[in-house]
Amino acid sequence: MRVLQPLLTEGTQGGMKHDLSADLRRERRAVLRLYSASFMSNTKWRSVFTALENDGLGIRQLVIKFIEAENEKAISLPWLNAPHAFVDSIDFGPFPLVGIEWMEVPAVAIFPRKNNVPAEHYPQDIAAVRSALLALGRKLPLEDTSTGLRIVGHAR
Repeated sequence: MRVLQPLLTEGTQGGMKHDLSADLRRERRAVLRLYSASFMSNTKWRSVFTALENDGLGIRQLVIKFIEAENEKAISLPWLNAPHAFVDSIDFGPFPLVGIEWMEVPAVAIFPRKNNVPAEHYPQDIAAVRSALLALGRKLPLEDTSTGLRIVGHAR
């Protein structure tokens, strides 16, 4: 088994460094403990994110369910300028791809606003997203949901 060297990033609390390799080890152990099947590799996730970056798709929001989180989280498209097993996001910082239970592209991106101002709603073209993902030529675990298109990372 390959030993991961510490991969440190700057923390937001008092300049503390955060060990991403410890996150990766923890997430891998959790997947083995909680799930019976895994469908997405790091390479598949990265190809999905690359396809979603296409300007023609205009993706503004994703919904991700992390493996050890009770609730899903709405995020913007993450950046791929992170080590291969990770992506980086403005919402959470870098996170391991193995930690994604599922990710959904909602048909309508909803952005809540403060002071009782109604949320902003932006339609996202799920048919175009599906076409872009199918064009990758990879066997992706896609599911239609009542709110959008879901890519499944792990199943119980």
